[in-house]
Formats: sequence, structure tokens, C-alpha cells
Amino acid sequence: MTTSPDDALTEIRRTLSNWHATHPDASFLEMEEAVEAQLHQLRASLVAEQTERTFVPEYPMCRECGAQMEPRTQGERHIVLGGDETVDLHRSYAVCPSCGAGLFPPG
Repeated sequence: MTTSPDDALTEIRRTLSNWHATHPDASFLEMEEAVEAQLHQLRASLVAEQTERTFVPEYPMCRECGAQMEPRTQGERHIVLGGDETVDLHRSYAVCPSCGAGLFPPG
């Protein structure tokens, strides 16, 4: 389950508040690094949300023979973003019933 950006931002604020409570003498650079680490998580949340909003489960025509592709098994991709945050894409793998060509739709 993907965290909504609003929930992610609330959690980031809570995490940063807790971090600052345990690092009251942090330098500006240390504060910036703590914020940056949290922004990587927010970025991943926003990308995941946009990916889910824009994905339309349509099955294209086969690039090899032109037949309509059909859904088969569910597949998953893990895309690594900045800060080593990942976005998980869940898609149906499509297969051409005529020639057997496969396709994992983009996110």
C-alpha cells in the first residue's frame, strides 16, 4: 500500500521534529541533510501516486504481428529513485495470443 503524500508529509514533519529533539545542537548542514533524507521519501510517495493515477490498464496491439495483446500474470517492478527510495509498480504482463510476444506495461 502506498502512503499518500499528505500522510507522508505529516510523517516527515513528525520524524524531523523527533530528530531535532534528539539533535538540539545540530548544525545547519546536519539539519539540511536530515530534511533531504526525508524529501527523498516524499518524492517516492509523489511519484508512486502519480504513476497510479496515470496508468490505464489497456493492452496494446502487438508490435510483432499486430494482434491485440491479452493480460496474463501480474508483474512487479521496483524503480530506484534518488536517495535509494523505491517505487513499486504492479502491472499485468501482456502476451500476444498469436505470436507469444510479451510486454510489461510502463508505469
